[in-house]
Amino acid sequence: MDERGYVAEALLDRLRDDGVRFRTLGPEAATTEAALAVAQEDLPGMARRIARFAQDFDLRLVQLSRDERQRVHFILAWSDEVGRPSFLSVHALGDYYRAGRPLLRSEELLSGRPEVAFLYGLVEAVQAQALDETRAAWLSSLWHLDPRGALERISSLWRARRDVRLLAQAAKEAAWDKVRATLPRLRRTLYRALPNPFALVSKLHLVMQPRHATIAFVGFDNPALRERVVRDLAPAFPDGLDAFDHGYSERLRGIDVAVLFDPPGNYRPRSAETIVVERAEALPPAAAKVERALLRWLERRVERRFSNTVVGANPLAARILQFACRHRVPLLADFMSTLLNCGIYCRLPAPILMPHPYGIFIHRNATIGSRVTVMQQVTIGNKHPSDPAAPVIEDNVCIGAGAKILGAVRVGHGVTVGANAVVTRDVPSHCTVVGANRILGPIPVVQERQSSVVNT
Repeated sequence: MDERGYVAEALLDRLRDDGVRFRTLGPEAATTEAALAVAQEDLPGMARRIARFAQDFDLRLVQLSRDERQRVHFILAWSDEVGRPSFLSVHALGDYYRAGRPLLRSEELLSGRPEVAFLYGLVEAVQAQALDETRAAWLSSLWHLDPRGALERISSLWRARRDVRLLAQAAKEAAWDKVRATLPRLRRTLYRALPNPFALVSKLHLVMQPRHATIAFVGFDNPALRERVVRDLAPAFPDGLDAFDHGYSERLRGIDVAVLFDPPGNYRPRSAETIVVERAEALPPAAAKVERALLRWLERRVERRFSNTVVGANPLAARILQFACRHRVPLLADFMSTLLNCGIYCRLPAPILMPHPYGIFIHRNATIGSRVTVMQQVTIGNKHPSDPAAPVIEDNVCIGAGAKILGAVRVGHGVTVGANAVVTRDVPSHCTVVGANRILGPIPVVQERQSSVVNT
């Protein structure tokens, strides 16, 4: 089993352990995409469950969006030892909607009846305007399990006899070439059969939560790096990734991320995230560096948009404090810092969880990762006032009340720092620190997990 298969099986096992009623949809041979029909009562909690699953397995949740009513789309990403990215796309749906209209109820999808799965698979192929051999063979196998039921389902959406005859013959004879040639017409006919003046409302989520990005490659005229990055990261951007070459004299407008090659002086565009690459770097390490940084940026974008779901529910005081510190709002930041007796001087690229935001100090040179929990009276700072070295806190770290992390130390992924612990040396990933630098090793389950999926 490859990495995608392992991640998909681990996700299904997690849902079973949580008692979620679900059924997989689509051909079993699909390795890059998983569709799950979920019971209505379990659908609202799916975003939190998958976010927690990504956190426990050191995966990156790089997309979270809703393209239809009762349908949530997730994209999980991870990198191997040499920095090559892999992706798993997960669709979780209750009732099945298209163009804002219900086509199948949740209970029908959970029943697993072949004619229901046939209609779902056929509409998805028409919607995507793509029908590969794997899905075509799966649709034909479902047809032969219940031809009459599948024919009735087709007739409920495509009223023209020629369309019904075309689809029925293709499914019966497993010859889908003519269907592939007429996919645009079948889609137009499908949407005419589903008139809905409120169909645009279903797309509002995609307007508010775009799934695309624009990247500028500044100061380098070799397109090899740009082409490789766009090719490798295409699955992470369902609505497309626009990449352009720019010069340092050009003004960057509408850019989300800028990749800078040997930037002159202190050149940094204010309106975009920046990734600096040395011109002397070879193509493979440079591409891996840019791709990791872009996945990191996507992950943090999801965390900012869905902080309550991905990071956790912060109290109002913590939200105001982090907003003021992140955007450098002078009076508001000073007021909240004084009110809560906090001093957060470092850059916070993503929200952190502060259940009790009192007496927290974070040094200006500290680096804070994603999904970090910081309890009250925590100090993340330097050892001496004249020493600029500050800690690096990686992802998924939980820091207990009263803990002190001091100096040039690195706290690895998934570490738990106990209450009142003192940390002055590096802590490996998935360990627990208690007392003064007493490090307890990771549990065997975590070690086995890390041997299968690596996220650098």
